[in-house]
Amino acid sequence: MDLAAIIGTLGAFMVVVFGVSVSAIGPAGLPLLFDAPSMVIVVGGTLLSTIGSYPLELTFPGLFKSMGKVFKSKSVPLIETLVIIVDVAKVARKNVLAIEDSLPSIENEFLRNGLRLVVDRVDKELITDIMMSEMKYADKKKSVDIGVVKGMSTYSPAFGMIGTLIGLVMMLADLSDPNSIGPNMSVALITTLYGALLSNGIFLPWATALDLARKNEMVLYEMVRDGILFIEKNERAEFIEQDLMNYLTPELKAKYEELKFSREKGK
Repeated sequence: MDLAAIIGTLGAFMVVVFGVSVSAIGPAGLPLLFDAPSMVIVVGGTLLSTIGSYPLELTFPGLFKSMGKVFKSKSVPLIETLVIIVDVAKVARKNVLAIEDSLPSIENEFLRNGLRLVVDRVDKELITDIMMSEMKYADKKKSVDIGVVKGMSTYSPAFGMIGTLIGLVMMLADLSDPNSIGPNMSVALITTLYGALLSNGIFLPWATALDLARKNEMVLYEMVRDGILFIEKNERAEFIEQDLMNYLTPELKAKYEELKFSREKGK
C-alpha cells in the first residue's frame, strides 16, 4: 500500500474542507459544496468519455484497475533482484545447467524466463530480442494505464465547465426573481469546482505516481536484461555485480553493501 497516494488524495479534499470551514461562513458552508446533479455531470461525463477514448477491453474494467494501481507500493526490488542475479551467476560460472534448480524459487517472472532461455542455450541475439519485446509490451501496457488517468484529468475540468454553462443557461432563462440569482450562480459554479478538484487534486497526481512507477520498473527490467546477458556470456559474478550496481541509487548502493557485508559475515 502506498501511503503517499492515500495522504495526497485525502489531503486534497481535506484542504478544501478546511478552507471552507475557516471562512466567514464557517462549517455551515460545507453543505453548499455538495450538489448531486453537478457531481453526476462531472464524474459521469469524465468516466464515460475516458471509456470512449480507448478500446473497451482496455478501459472497462481496466479503468478501475489502473486507478487501483495508484495505491499499490511503487518500490521495486532492485537490491533483492541484484542479489539473486549475482548468486545465480556464481552457480552458472560452474555449471549453466545447474541454474534450472533455482528457477522455481525466483518470483520475478521476467528474470525467471530469461534464465530459462540461458539454460536452454538460446542464441544471445534471440534472447535479447525476446527480452526487449517483453519490456516493450510491459511498458506499453503501463503507458495505457497512465494515459487513462491522464485522460480523466483532462475531461474532468472540461465537464466542470460544461456543467457550469448548463447552470448559467438555466439561470438566465428565468431572471424574474433577483434573489435566486446568487444561489443559482453558486450551484452553477460548483461543477467547475468539482472538475478542477478532481483534475488537480486526484487524477494528475495519480498519473504522475503511475509514471514514476513505470520508470522504476523499467530500471528493474533493464538491470535484469543486462544480468541475463552477462550470465549467458559466462562473465564473473564480481564483474556482473559491479556493473549492475550502476542501476542503484547511492542510497540503495549503501544498503546493498550493508546486506553484502552481513551475508559474508554470516558465512
